Amino acid sequence: MIFDIVKRDVERARSARHRRLIVLVGRDDRRLAEAAGEALRGYEAAGGGGTGLYMFQPEFADANKRMNYLRDLIEGSSLEVEFRPYKDTPRILGTTYDFAVLDLVNDLKPNDVGRLGGVVRGGGIYVFLVPPLDAWKKYITKFQATLLVPQFTPNDIKHRLKDRFWQSLYSHKGVIIYDVDRDVLLKSSGIEDVQPHEPKKPEPPEKAVLPLKIYRLAATQDQVEVLKLFEVFYHKPKKKQALVIIADRGRGKSAALGLGLAGIGHKLRKAKARVQIVVSAMEYSNLETLLEFALKGLEALGYKPGVEREGGEIRAIKASGIFIDVVTPYMLLKRENADIVAIDEAAGVPLPVLYAVHKKFDRLVFATTIHGYEGAGRGFSIRFLKYLKEARDTDVYLYEMEEPIRYGRGDPVEEWLFDAFLLNAEPAKIEAEDVEYVKRQEVLYLKEEDILKSEEVFRQFFGIYVQAHYRNEPDDLGMLLDAPHHTARALALPNGKIVVSVELAYEGGLDDLSIDQALRGLKLPGNIIPDRFLKYWRLPEFAKLRGWRIVRIATHPELQDMGLGTLMLKKIEEEARELGMDYVGVGFGVYDRLLKFWVRNGYVPIHLSPERNPSSGEYSVLLVKPLNEKAEAFVKYANIEFRRRLIHSLMGPYGDLLPTEVQLLLEDWGWDIDSPPALSKNQLDRLIAYAYGPMTYENVTDAVYMLATQYFYSSKGRRPALPDVAIRILISKVLQAKPWKEAAEAAGVRRGDLMLILREVVKVLLFYYYGGEFEVPLFVVGTVKGRD
Repeated sequence: MIFDIVKRDVERARSARHRRLIVLVGRDDRRLAEAAGEALRGYEAAGGGGTGLYMFQPEFADANKRMNYLRDLIEGSSLEVEFRPYKDTPRILGTTYDFAVLDLVNDLKPNDVGRLGGVVRGGGIYVFLVPPLDAWKKYITKFQATLLVPQFTPNDIKHRLKDRFWQSLYSHKGVIIYDVDRDVLLKSSGIEDVQPHEPKKPEPPEKAVLPLKIYRLAATQDQVEVLKLFEVFYHKPKKKQALVIIADRGRGKSAALGLGLAGIGHKLRKAKARVQIVVSAMEYSNLETLLEFALKGLEALGYKPGVEREGGEIRAIKASGIFIDVVTPYMLLKRENADIVAIDEAAGVPLPVLYAVHKKFDRLVFATTIHGYEGAGRGFSIRFLKYLKEARDTDVYLYEMEEPIRYGRGDPVEEWLFDAFLLNAEPAKIEAEDVEYVKRQEVLYLKEEDILKSEEVFRQFFGIYVQAHYRNEPDDLGMLLDAPHHTARALALPNGKIVVSVELAYEGGLDDLSIDQALRGLKLPGNIIPDRFLKYWRLPEFAKLRGWRIVRIATHPELQDMGLGTLMLKKIEEEARELGMDYVGVGFGVYDRLLKFWVRNGYVPIHLSPERNPSSGEYSVLLVKPLNEKAEAFVKYANIEFRRRLIHSLMGPYGDLLPTEVQLLLEDWGWDIDSPPALSKNQLDRLIAYAYGPMTYENVTDAVYMLATQYFYSSKGRRPALPDVAIRILISKVLQAKPWKEAAEAAGVRRGDLMLILREVVKVLLFYYYGGEFEVPLFVVGTVKGRD
């Protein structure tokens, strides 16, 4: 029966370049394999053929049985099958197959399904092997096993992802569900009439600036239109030029970028000896397709490009005067010059970094996925694009790609995939009355049960993450739904619209065995804050306290900077106290504006990663807000030790932190650090000679360092109140020991001003701490604040 069903549906779907999804449900391994073989033969009989995938988890004996059964069944057919473990999924990305069989019996890993959901071309089929839902929910899949943390057992795992997955299959057209144990069709595809769809052949422009060889590599007219945008870079700009390309997944965005950069690099090369192109993304893996097509473009133009790799990933391309460098966005900010800068998956880059890139470079490309497993969002187009359009010094060229590359428009498998994993989730549309609700702080605090009871509410909740800077992956949805230690909270308007989304993780409450193992160096999964208290500050009793770590918090992009984030934190802290918890914490990549928000809300820094994240280029910081005296004692100790460590590490591993970031990390919480060693008489004499006489800074660096240390060791009641610029100078020049020019740039002043201000700051500190031990001019007294 399944043979005829598949044959008939594939014949209909092929004219529209659509795909079909066949879900085979059963407990018997042989029957599942036989049904899969029959489905593939039906596909073959409908004119299908070529190469396909079979994905499975080889560590499971039953998975190997099903794989071997199917291998034998299709022997002798025209179908070629690659049998691959799911761990190969990232390497499969970007390749195209005629069909794919996904064995999901042992593992329903959302990222794998999300990634593989785009590899089959139009007219092809997917075959899923799954057990009946009631049986599936009685055991833990491989993905679910990764969600367990020490405080919970397998019985605590939720099975809401399986429920959602199953319900989505039944609610979408283009999906066939067949019970192989009973030989019964449970659901047909629901598609009878199909409108034929013939993709239009791309047509290059009649008068092209880019070489026609580049245009001929375009697969769709959308890609041609993107390539035409790159031609504006050929003319000498009177203003900054910014290309903005947005698209859903599978539209060939990154490929078009790679071809465009190769083409315009070639044209600019004719006018100058060296063309420097810099491409960037939050993760190097996001640039694979772009770089692959940049190479194709250069080769088509007759170049023989050389490639530099690191860890198997491309870091640079060189081709006779055309240089393409690959960097993270934070590394990009340190670049001095570039002819063209292109950022792919730009929605994943923090907005302040995008603002800084725009300010620094003149020819820019910002491209991003709107909906897809890569995660991104319209927050980029709503906020950053608005900023670009309002920039008077910038000409903006926007294009949104719509034509899928591998399959036809309206493909039902894509629609199912986006819906099942909320890849197309959007926040609520904001009206004028909604803004008034927010101004009056008329909001409701929703708990997880309220958020999940309605699909529309849940889509709004998740849609806010899609619009935020978070890189949402299907696995994130799976963790939120099934992890026993994760839960959701939200703020909603009286009309039900979600305006703030929060994901929380329960941490702490650990037993002695887990604590002992962590102290010995073993990893504590899911307990990031207790783990750092144990390994860095050696405080085993803290791990017995209980708290929430804020995994994600995001405000509707049209309602930001209106106090909703702060209100959300207050609600969370109130509930945490009611539940008897000891603290609320958070971890994120250091950025001064974000750090300021958390410090302003009473969250105390207790740990900073010793090096930048290799993908994001950020230092990771942990902050904790104690909710009672017991937790406060631990946080006080950790913060004092953290500040001591940071102060004396700024010349080393943290030398590239911004002074504004350091200032926030060294925020005074009213807790003195133990007093540093006092200055010797000679150091004091040299400081006086520097402050009031001819001695140079280089002769007193040791003494100024100790004086600055004394300032940052002291609480506000025991140190003079210095202006922010003075504090930034103490950090950049004294604690970080930067050269004069770099220190001035970091502090935001001119070099000459820095030298003058630093002498005055030394005078103030000298008088405040050692005023009774030397004679100073009377005018210095008037410069001191905070001391009688």
